[in-house]
Amino acid sequence: MPRYAVTVPVVIIAAVLPLVLQLIGERQVYWLFVVSEFFVFAIVAISLDLLMGRTGQISLGHSGFVAVGAYTAAILNARFGVDLLGGAFAGGSLAAIASLFLGVPATRLRGHYLGIVTLGFGIAVDQIALKWDALTGGDQGLHLHRPTLLGLDVGTPVLMYYVALIALIVATLLVWSLTRTRLGRAFAAVKDSEIAAAAMGVPVASTKVVAFVCSAFLAGAAGGIYAFLAGFVAPEDFGIDSSLLFFAMVVIGGMGSIPGAIGGAIIVDAIKNAAATVSGLSLAILGGMIVLVVLFFPGGLKALLRRHAAKRTTLDRTRNATVPLDA
Repeated sequence: MPRYAVTVPVVIIAAVLPLVLQLIGERQVYWLFVVSEFFVFAIVAISLDLLMGRTGQISLGHSGFVAVGAYTAAILNARFGVDLLGGAFAGGSLAAIASLFLGVPATRLRGHYLGIVTLGFGIAVDQIALKWDALTGGDQGLHLHRPTLLGLDVGTPVLMYYVALIALIVATLLVWSLTRTRLGRAFAAVKDSEIAAAAMGVPVASTKVVAFVCSAFLAGAAGGIYAFLAGFVAPEDFGIDSSLLFFAMVVIGGMGSIPGAIGGAIIVDAIKNAAATVSGLSLAILGGMIVLVVLFFPGGLKALLRRHAAKRTTLDRTRNATVPLDA
């Protein structure tokens, strides 16, 4: 089945969802925010999958890039009136610059060593946001002005919903296109074997750095959009638990797959919201799910769907096969 046969109906359903939510009355605003938040988190999951699933580099502190983008957008908006587009782009750009501090060590580190470095980065950003009161507002956070986009007021829940949806579509298309370029093939070569990639003429060190920069830019831009969506940013929004949630999205969804990253984001965000009333419950559930996926379903949701599709194809071929008659 062509991919667009599934993608197009999903996009159409997402586009008309606000009209459906109008039927639930006063809970509409809440659900619009929940779904919009999912769109933003799906962008972060796609950005992390670009790093982990495409180049094989582990990041356990990806919320640090999201925090850099969110605080950049919030500070520029609160102090200089920068709009949503400018804030998201500035947030992505600063996150990309910050990623160079990780991208360079990444050329010499692999596996859990790189994971420890990225984890430290995420914790450091969270603590800087908490302690630098004069810039970030400390534990009191920062409030943003009503969001505007290219001079248009997009401060309603419905309009911010469509902004987040369009941002997810754009991010998906960008990453999908990138994976089909020469750079995308270099990412795949580095993931498969750094030695073989180097023998083929792929500059392994610079390819790793570029992967970090691209991933961080998307995560930072998503953070900028989140800041305008929530209207408020605080250190507690970007703690280590957020990094673990993003990590779980990629692992559960299946690394190296955009639909898998989005599917993982759906599962993780649904668990997070369902278990929000009990502190730590969502992390406990997701931790258990990660263990089960690693032990029994290493490919995650992506592998399960492919296995199901392969079984259906085999059954269809069996049913359509002609049985020769005896002469």
